Parts: sequence; structure tokens; C-alpha cells
Amino acid sequence: MSSGHGNAERTTTSGYYDGADSLGTGTAFFTGLLAGAVIGSGLGLLFAPRKGSELREQVADSAASVGQAVSRTVDELADRTRDVYTRTRDVVSRAGDEIDRVAADATKRVDKGLTVAADTAGTKSRRVESYVGDRT
Repeated sequence: MSSGHGNAERTTTSGYYDGADSLGTGTAFFTGLLAGAVIGSGLGLLFAPRKGSELREQVADSAASVGQAVSRTVDELADRTRDVYTRTRDVVSRAGDEIDRVAADATKRVDKGLTVAADTAGTKSRRVESYVGDRT
């Protein structure tokens, strides 16, 4: 009985980690991409013979492109986070609804069982009283 429950937990947990791993891999990729862009731009500026004004313009352009890349990465991560939050909220909501349904069904069954038990006890009590009354 316990091993079946554990398998369900492992499935749920592995589904969660699969999403987290792909999110981490994407973040690592974009971090590496940004670091490479910054390092490459810096080395290019250091080794390229340019005038001061051209160098400042190139640095400004490089900074702008890095800023745009960072902005896109942050937007993508925010979108993924929203998606994960929405899916998690939906799963929790469905689980809560299912728990409520099962609890209501169990309550009805217990109430029905108690009613049947009370009726049976009343019938048996009357039979015992009738039997005792007949014997006296």
C-alpha cells in the first residue's frame, strides 16, 4: 500500500524537477550567452584600433545590446515563472475540489451507515423488549 503512494509522489516530484531542470538549463544558457557577449565585446574593443569617439560609440552600442539581451532573458524567465505558477495553482485548485468531493461523499456514506445502524438497533431493541415482555 505504501509503495503505490510513494510511486505517485515520485511521479509528481519528478515532474516538478523536470520543469525546474529545463528552467535552470535555459537560465545557464542565457547567462553564458551574456557573459560571452560582454567578454567578446570587451576584447574586441581592447584590440581594435579606434578613435576615442568611435570607441565610446561602440561601447554604448555594446552596452545597449547587452541591456536588450538581459531584458529579453528577464522577460522569458518571468513568463516561464508565470506559467509554472498558473499550472501549480490550477493543480492545487483541482486537488482541493477533489478532496472536497471525496469528503462530501464519505460524509454521506457515514450518515447513511449511521442511520441504518440506528434503525437496526431500534428494531432489535423492540424485538428484545417484545421477547422479554412475552416471557414475563
